[in-house]
Amino acid sequence: MVALTARRRRAVLSLALGLGIIAIAQATAPSNRPPLYDGVIPIDAYRWLSPPPGEHGGAKSVEASDLVEGGRSPLVAIGTPETPPQAQIFVQPGGLTLPPGTTEIRLSITPVAAEGQPSGGHIAGNVYRIKVTNQDDTALSAPPSALGSVVLRGPGAIADATVEQFVNGSWQKLKTDPSGFASTFLAVPVTQFGDFALVVPGSGPSSANAQPAPSQSASAAPSPEATASPTTSPPSPSVDTRTIFLALGAVVAAVLAGVGVWLLTGARGRGPRI
Repeated sequence: MVALTARRRRAVLSLALGLGIIAIAQATAPSNRPPLYDGVIPIDAYRWLSPPPGEHGGAKSVEASDLVEGGRSPLVAIGTPETPPQAQIFVQPGGLTLPPGTTEIRLSITPVAAEGQPSGGHIAGNVYRIKVTNQDDTALSAPPSALGSVVLRGPGAIADATVEQFVNGSWQKLKTDPSGFASTFLAVPVTQFGDFALVVPGSGPSSANAQPAPSQSASAAPSPEATASPTTSPPSPSVDTRTIFLALGAVVAAVLAGVGVWLLTGARGRGPRI
C-alpha cells in the first residue's frame, strides 16, 4: 500500500476544480451536443476474472492507504489499473464516518466470484468487492451527504445498466447514471461498501464467475438511501434540482480527476494512489 503525497493531493484537487467548473458551465448553459475531445483516449480490452471464450482474463485489483489528519478522512479517489479503470470509488474529503482512534484509511477493490444472479437482469462483467476500513479493519461508511460513489465499466458497448450491490443474499439496485464514456456507470450516493456489479436488463448467459447465493452475505448492508432503486421515489430533499445537479457534477469531476492522476502516475510506472 502507498500513501498520497501532498503534491499529488494538490494535483487531484486542482483537476477536480477544473472539471467542476466544466460541470457548472454545463448546468448554467446546458448543451445537447456531445463534447469535442482533443485527441484519442485509449480504451483497454475488458479484463475478466473468469473470461468467457475469446475474452481477456487478468482482471486487476488495487489497494491503497492514507493517514487521517485533523480527525477527517482524506479524499478517496481510487481505481483499478485498466484504462479506463473497470472499478472506481470516490468519497469527498471528510466524507467517511470515522470511529474514535482512527489514524489510517485502507482501501481495496478486488474482482470476486458472483454470489447468485440478480432477479431483473444479468451481471455484465466482473463483480468487485470494495472495502473501506480503518487500521483496525473496522468497516467505514459515509452519510448520503458525502456523495460517496462507485463507478463500474462493463464489457463491450452497454447502453443501459444499473449498479447493484449484493446485500443479505440478494442483489439490490442503486441509483445509477451513465457517465457517458466507455460503458461506464456511476452509482451515488453509496453509504456502505461490499460487492458491486453492473446489471443489464433481460436474460443473458450465466456469469462465468457465478456461485450459488448463500443464506447470509459478508457484504455490508447499505442504508436505505444507498439501496434505493431508480424506480423508487425517495423523500424530496430540501434543495433544488440545479443544486443536486451541481453536486453530482462535482462528484463526477472528482472521480474523473482521480482517474486522470492515475493515468499520469501510471505512465511513469508508479502504483495507484488514493
